[in-house]
Amino acid sequence: MNQAKRLGIFVRTPVPGAVKTRLVPPLSPEQACDLYAAFLQDLFRRVSRLKNTRGTVFYAGEGPETLAPLVPRGWALEAQKGGDLGERLGLAFDRLLAGAGRAVIIGSDSPDLPVQYIRRAFQRLKHKDVALGPATDGGYYLVGLRAPTPGLFEDIAWGGEAVFSQTLDRVRKHELSLSILPLWYDVDDETSLRTLESLVAARRLERRDRLSATEAALERLRG
Repeated sequence: MNQAKRLGIFVRTPVPGAVKTRLVPPLSPEQACDLYAAFLQDLFRRVSRLKNTRGTVFYAGEGPETLAPLVPRGWALEAQKGGDLGERLGLAFDRLLAGAGRAVIIGSDSPDLPVQYIRRAFQRLKHKDVALGPATDGGYYLVGLRAPTPGLFEDIAWGGEAVFSQTLDRVRKHELSLSILPLWYDVDDETSLRTLESLVAARRLERRDRLSATEAALERLRG
């Protein structure tokens, strides 16, 4: 098996009014954008520690120049292509798996996603066709493949609460082998923002793997 590993991150360009809109209110569009830019800084910093892994940031939205200073050195920055999220994921995997044996794509809504979950996904893909990381909102925060599988992303009600369960249906339909990662959460509403605030405070007390940019953004919100 080709042992090359590729990691993709799906992001939106940090423009007020275009990111974290479900946090407006209680936040203003500018505050939500500031917070999301901090998420990107912390997430990029943490995943850049992954060894022997080439990364690509796939962006949606206008103004990609706002992303360029944040992207880890040596990573590619490419526009998302395609219509709905399923088509965009399929095309991104085609790109990542060209010359690679395993590819993982994550979102950018959870700055404290444990990096070991990404490592575990790559490890599981040595023996499984698909790796999925379920999210508490009914979607998933991570999907990994070892070969292009466009049927996996067809006929999914993207953005709904059944994305994960519908994807499991596609796994069964296409007779793919599967590995499930631990449950995690996306920060996309006021409740999940409070969860993040608590975990950021805990990391500060623990003095380990702190999210410095997110900490600072949350301080600005409180200030």
